[in-house]
Amino acid sequence: MFLKPFSALLAGMVACGCATAEIDQSQGLAWPELVEYKKPGTTDIALSAELSRSAVSQIANQVADWQLDQYDIRSNKMRPEGRASGLPQGWMYAPLHSGLLDWARVSGQPAYEQAVRNIAAVNLWRLGPRRYHADDHAIGQVYLDLYETYQEPVMKENIEVVFDWVLEHQSDRDLAFEHPEKEVIHGANRKYVDPWCTVRWCWADAIFMAPPVWAQLAEITGKDKYLEFMNREFWVTTDYLYSEEDQLFLRDSRYFTRKADNGKPIYWGRGNGWVLAGIARTLPHIPQDFSDREKYVQLYKEISESLLKAQKSDGSWPASLLEISDTQNPESSATGLIVFALAWGINNDVLPADEYRPAVEKGWKSLVSTVQPNGKLGFVQQVGYAPESATAEDTQLYGTGALLLAAAEVYQLLEK
Repeated sequence: MFLKPFSALLAGMVACGCATAEIDQSQGLAWPELVEYKKPGTTDIALSAELSRSAVSQIANQVADWQLDQYDIRSNKMRPEGRASGLPQGWMYAPLHSGLLDWARVSGQPAYEQAVRNIAAVNLWRLGPRRYHADDHAIGQVYLDLYETYQEPVMKENIEVVFDWVLEHQSDRDLAFEHPEKEVIHGANRKYVDPWCTVRWCWADAIFMAPPVWAQLAEITGKDKYLEFMNREFWVTTDYLYSEEDQLFLRDSRYFTRKADNGKPIYWGRGNGWVLAGIARTLPHIPQDFSDREKYVQLYKEISESLLKAQKSDGSWPASLLEISDTQNPESSATGLIVFALAWGINNDVLPADEYRPAVEKGWKSLVSTVQPNGKLGFVQQVGYAPESATAEDTQLYGTGALLLAAAEVYQLLEK
């Protein structure tokens, strides 16, 4: 059984009288619940890695509050953490908002959901400016999750316009990453110079960014064209980057020949975290009778098995999955994504709890160890395309989002 994390959850919340929205009977639309004013930000507290719902809540709330304290409504951006945090409609923000929304709903805290809805409204419910680029589709996960609750057409209109355009102008470019030409996009606020292949899903991270949005839009609209496109492009990418031997994804074609210092292939921890989390977020929107559904389940299980073997003794996952050393710093963005995805598998009866729950619990404890007393998440590898180290002061929005996604699933797992 695969959970419908938001529509089913909302129905349950309405039944128990704890929903974050009430229905306007005159229009059939949901209204957000009013929340009390609370200035974002936190004071230092002693954090606990105890595996209890109260301890998980303490961690998740502290991390969420610290991150929201960085938000500036004038710029619609989070305070830069060592480098610019990117476009507000871009991929760095998408996991954060998805994590906040998931956490708000499973923990029954409407203030976090309202924060996400408010920011989405400031974004005008728009995707990023690059119509083909998976990174600029990722925020659509947030909009569609909110649409399923509030049923306001504006929440999905831009996604439909962009995706219809993509369907009318489909690309057949090769997925090779090092093409001499570049894809140049002049956006409203900046110029993008991207690899030629990024008009398709030619890098592992794209599996998290785009397929969940395409599958969910198909489910919402009942239009198979979105699911059919997603399915075709997903397997083109998988056939290109997935290693049947190691059951892991290479980040992109540059890694077909590159080797780690130990002579083994380089499989990026966060890249494979993106893939596994992307499958976990796509599967709930694929119909049970869809012809290729079991292929997604099988792929999810294979990657999970390989990641189980790659977990370090401290519970984290290394930046390079086949280069495991106890002297490495933890890398919290990979660890957060993998904990989320594995916990999701247990919660949805895809993975056996007796085999995977210990890894989830160790991974959660590792995540807690990377959170500072004020709620700042450290040890997040910065934006990149290859394994690199991180320090206690390195943070980024997608790392926070990964932790909150993980918290939402661990919180449910502890109840189960």
